[in-house]
Amino acid sequence: MVSTLLKVLTASVVLAATFYQTFLKGFIFDSLGYGRVLSPLSTFNVHCEKVDNVGLEACEDMWLHEPSGLLYLACSKSLSRSQWFPPSDKLNASGRFSNDRFAILDTRASGPISERLRWMTTSNYDGNHGDGVLVLHGFDIKADGPSESPKLKILLNNHRPPMDPETGALLDATKLGGNSTIEIFEAVLGETTMKHIRTYSDPLIDTPNEVAWVSDDSFLFTNDHNSKVGFRRGLEVPLSSGGNVGYCDLEGCRILSSAPQAYSNGIIHGTDGLIYVAHSATGDVQVNELQLESSSLKLLDTIKIPYPIDNLAQDSNGDIFVASFPVLHKFLASTESPFDILPPTAAWRISKDGNGAYQVDKVLEDDGSVLPAATVVVHDPQTGRMFLGGELVIFNYSSG
Repeated sequence: MVSTLLKVLTASVVLAATFYQTFLKGFIFDSLGYGRVLSPLSTFNVHCEKVDNVGLEACEDMWLHEPSGLLYLACSKSLSRSQWFPPSDKLNASGRFSNDRFAILDTRASGPISERLRWMTTSNYDGNHGDGVLVLHGFDIKADGPSESPKLKILLNNHRPPMDPETGALLDATKLGGNSTIEIFEAVLGETTMKHIRTYSDPLIDTPNEVAWVSDDSFLFTNDHNSKVGFRRGLEVPLSSGGNVGYCDLEGCRILSSAPQAYSNGIIHGTDGLIYVAHSATGDVQVNELQLESSSLKLLDTIKIPYPIDNLAQDSNGDIFVASFPVLHKFLASTESPFDILPPTAAWRISKDGNGAYQVDKVLEDDGSVLPAATVVVHDPQTGRMFLGGELVIFNYSSG
């Protein structure tokens, strides 16, 4: 009896140790960031400014029109995000009070930021059951036409709550999850009206995070989880699994076969024609070739970032800038109390060396006191400035 009990205890210890080494250790220290030692911001040759008095709040994603220096930001209200934002499991739709909107900031003009900032309004957009509301997240813009005043095709995630189609009454999102769509708008560079063109509502667009144009009439999107709600959803990040990449065109949407995903997040259609996908849970950036004839992404390479990552943004030099969370557990806590907890931020640049190999460099890191919780970093190669925004934070920018 004692021998049997000893064997059971020994086997249990071995299993527990194996589980810790295989899953928990990496999740606790590498993903959540417990015990991580950060480099002080003074290590990097940057000057930073927080912009907190003009309404630029909770700007989760950004896009820069490099010829003009006009920066487009998808903004919300932090406290509203803490109530309703399905990607962060905030499912109290009745607590939302913000109609999200785009800001346009002239980053190269002189004068106060308040005088260089404009807000966009929508036209021809009814919203969910006529509410006219947008809940913004990831977006991409394609500029067509003359460089002075091109037409912009704006592709965006819209995290609508579930509603009764007849009455418009809110349904229980804790059971159903979000009712997210992907929307297309058009605008002229610098003008403040964006006209709604089309809604993509499809069961395959279930947990959308980021979008990327492929052509005038087709795009890619990431789903960051396999489940909208429930126990399985909560296991996906600790197990470094979950998510997929989808493709939509005028005929509809489909999920692409690909290498295993681990919280599929940022995605860009690179200037080299390749598809870069950020995996938040592992810090991997997968480099893929889009093969539409087989509805697949062919994995060509994997770029390693040592922190959990979010959005990707590429400049005209071909360099990719990556926002990351050095201490993820603080970021997760900040979704409950966005003004009381300031999570650290780090930004990385992916470039190519003389042999064409990918090179990764940390370009800034901060404990959160100056640059908290950035989810996107956009670089302007003409001025050397970097612009940082976050799902819950006030807009920041830095300059070399």
